[in-house]
Amino acid sequence: MTAFIRSLCLAALLGAGSAWAQQQADNPDNPQSPQNKDRDRAGSAAGMDHDAMMKNATPQMILQKLHMANLEEIEMGKLAEQNGTERVKSYAKTLQTDHTDADRQVKALAQKKNITLSDSPKNPEKQKKMDEVKDRFSNMKGAEFDRAFANRMSMGHKKLISLAQAWRQDCKDQDVCSLIDALMPKLQQHAQMADQLKGPVPMGRAPPDNPVSR
Repeated sequence: MTAFIRSLCLAALLGAGSAWAQQQADNPDNPQSPQNKDRDRAGSAAGMDHDAMMKNATPQMILQKLHMANLEEIEMGKLAEQNGTERVKSYAKTLQTDHTDADRQVKALAQKKNITLSDSPKNPEKQKKMDEVKDRFSNMKGAEFDRAFANRMSMGHKKLISLAQAWRQDCKDQDVCSLIDALMPKLQQHAQMADQLKGPVPMGRAPPDNPVSR
């Protein structure tokens, strides 16, 4: 009788353990659950697919990406003129002038190819991130703004340059190839200027020696 009871208890414990394991596997908050592992793998794959897709972009995708980049740089230039110090304001004006000119070229080519460009991303998550960035920079002032602005301009331009170089390598549309060639020098210049802004503030010139005090 005692052995029988022990067998029943062991079976109950095994059953409870199995049920708990199944509950954990189905728990959406458990990072080790198969569903969450699959979701994370899918998210990573989606990110890689997006990068691969952009490197093998169609003319429409390229023009849309360039258009959105121009709009962002123009907006950031305006914010820098309002919230930054004198150190970044010259760069901010350069951004606005150059990217306004670049966007005219992008829109002219899009019109030539009957491509409609949107002023906002189709992906709502992308729009949400853009709004968050704008809000964050809008609440910064002075030196704090300068540092964050220079870092973002450096990283953003380098990422766009890398994409443009990939597009150019496999470019099949001669008009798009020519546009990339025309825009690349300014993008590289903007990245270099942003890197300079990330450096320390230049020290003023030392005052000349006073010959009377010698």
